[in-house]
This record gives sequence, structure tokens and C-alpha cells, in this order.
Amino acid sequence: MSAFALHRQTHELYWFERRAFLETAGYRLRPKFNPEYIPNAGWWALREYEAVHFKSSIMDAHRIVDNKPVMFKTVRSSVHPDEVEIALMFSSPPLAANPRNHCIPILDVLQDPEDAQKQILVMPRFIEFSVPKFDTVGEVVDCFRQIFEGIEFMHENFVAHRDCCYFNIVQDPTLLFPVGYHPIHTWQDPEARNRANHITRTECWPRYYLIDFGLSKKYDPADGPPLEDIILAGDKSPPEHKTLFACNPFPTDIYFLGNLLKEDFLYPPEDSKKARFPHSIRPSLRFLEPLVKEMTLPDPSMRPTIGEVRRRFDELCSGLSEWQLRRPGQRHSFGPLQLIRQLTRTLLRVHPLPRRTLVLSDSGSLELSKTMRDFYTQTQLEKINNGSLPNDLDA
Repeated sequence: MSAFALHRQTHELYWFERRAFLETAGYRLRPKFNPEYIPNAGWWALREYEAVHFKSSIMDAHRIVDNKPVMFKTVRSSVHPDEVEIALMFSSPPLAANPRNHCIPILDVLQDPEDAQKQILVMPRFIEFSVPKFDTVGEVVDCFRQIFEGIEFMHENFVAHRDCCYFNIVQDPTLLFPVGYHPIHTWQDPEARNRANHITRTECWPRYYLIDFGLSKKYDPADGPPLEDIILAGDKSPPEHKTLFACNPFPTDIYFLGNLLKEDFLYPPEDSKKARFPHSIRPSLRFLEPLVKEMTLPDPSMRPTIGEVRRRFDELCSGLSEWQLRRPGQRHSFGPLQLIRQLTRTLLRVHPLPRRTLVLSDSGSLELSKTMRDFYTQTQLEKINNGSLPNDLDA
């Protein structure tokens, strides 16, 4: 066996050792995790055998009772003490039933049989939110309306995500990929032999979810604005992470979302390299530029709350015509097939946005009191001077 394959087995050794336990719990790993499995000859079989997740803490499987695709994630309580509690809070009544809740549902929590500090979260198998590329502005609008709604719901329950970046937003691919996709080579079919067939979001309007609560934390407004020492997450560009020792995590959530819109939608790096003018803004999404600027202001206390973001976003989008909503989503211009698709939808009167009613929260539709607005926006720098941080900054 090749050196790469040996490295792969080391990377996945934990899951090989837990195969029998997981089957007893009702979950089946891929065939290669059976110790008696012998890979077939040929390039395709070897490629499948060597396919590995980028993190050893995650693994794909199927639920035995109904063959439902699921994902596992191991959580060590000594490293992420709040992750399981927060994940279960949003997956339990009454929060789980709220349509504005976009936290990934937890199907099961398994206790590792050999490690008292480790638990295994069982979740639906979702795919990253930007696969395939967004076809139209309407698809981008629906996506971020859901994301803002989800973060607003978390903030209303006094939970800051603290890592709501590109990698921690996913979508339900059930309808988008009718015949499925490979759990690791997600751009390919389940057998990893051909490209994964998919339809457009306008044909199925997927639901988006927030994942990974390893850095998330719940706060009590009675304690005043929260103050957390800086932890570098997926997006390492927030100004406060470079100029402060500690900050209020709620405004940083706002920055993460604004920077996601800026870097991956308004000023996409792969498209700007091909553009006539470097770093040119995507014309079809220019209407979001004022909101993005507000969300990424250098001073965290000057950024809007997530309720204000959501209201401002709805105002900007409500004035868009059907023609504007049908413009390119993640491209500067349509190719011939995309153009024909949009013309056909126009003739068939296919609406460029889902017709479901947007559910607004009471707190999102009302102005916050000064005390609550300070809770979500202000940084109590005097706590730094008084040495009353929740953690040791020198650690």
C-alpha cells in the first residue's frame, strides 16, 4: 500500500476503532472501515479507498434504520466545553420548532465508549453553502436572508457564534443534488466517477444552516456587554482581533457576515483577476455595498446589530425588480445556457424568489433599549484595565 494510504489510515484510525460501536448505535460507516474489506483493483477503487476528510474529527456515515446520510463530529469537552450544550439547546424544544432557527439539527449524541471527555455529535449530511455557484441575485438574496435570520435567532437567545465564516454555513442538498454526491469529493457523484448532477437553487430553494459551535458561547445580559479574549477563527481579518486583547463577540459576528458578503460575493477574488479592472465590484450586487460597509466598520461599536442588518437588508432587497433578481449571482455575466435559462423562466413566470412568507421576530421588528443595544455592540474596555477578563490573556 502507498505511503499516502498509510497516512490516511492513521488519520482515520479513530473511526476504524469505533466502527463496531457505531454500528451498535445504529450507524454504518463506508465499507472501507470494515477490517475485512479489501479494495478492488483499479484507479477508481484506490481513489475511493484513499479518500479522507480534511479533519479527523468528522466522518460520514449512514443511519442503518433508513439509510439516511449523516455526519459525525467528535467534541472534546476539555477543548470546547460549551459546544454540545449549545448545539442541543437549539435542537431541543421550544427552539427547535422555531422556523427562524437555522442551527444545524443534532440527531443524536453518542458518548465515546473509551474516552469520557469525548462525545460524537450526529447531524444530517449537508454540503457547503456555495456549491454550486449561485445562479442569480435572487438566490443570493434568499441565502443571506436565511443566514441573517439564523444569526439573529442565535443573538436573540444571547448566543454569539464567534466563527460564522464561509466554512461554517451549509445547505440541505436533498433536492439540489437529486442523485446525491460523494461525501468527500462533493463535486462528484456518490461513486466519484462523474460530476455530481444538480439543479439550480431557484428550482428547489434549499434551506441554509449554521454549524460548528466550538467557539460559541451564551451570555447573560444582566452581566452587561460580554468581553472575550481574542480567539482566531476561520476569518482572521476583524480589526478588533488585531488592535485589542479582548472584544465583544456580537459585533464580530456582524463583521464575519459582512466580510463574507464582501470577499465572496461583492469582490470575488477569482473573478476580479479576470475582470478588466482588478477588485471591481460585481455590478449585480452593488446594491449591498452600503450594508457591507456598515457591517465591516473598523470600530465594532459602530456596526449595526443583527436585527438592524436584517431590516436594512430587507429594505435594500424589497426594491429590486424581477429583472434585477434574475441577474448573475456569483458571476459578472451569464453564459449562453444561463441566459437562455433566465429568459425561459421569465416567459414561464417562474418567480425569482421563494414565495414563502418571511417570518419576522418581535425583537427584530422593534428598536432595542439602550441597555440591550449596548449589550450587543459595546466593548467594556475598563474590564481589561481592571484585570477582570473571563480567561487569562497570557495563556
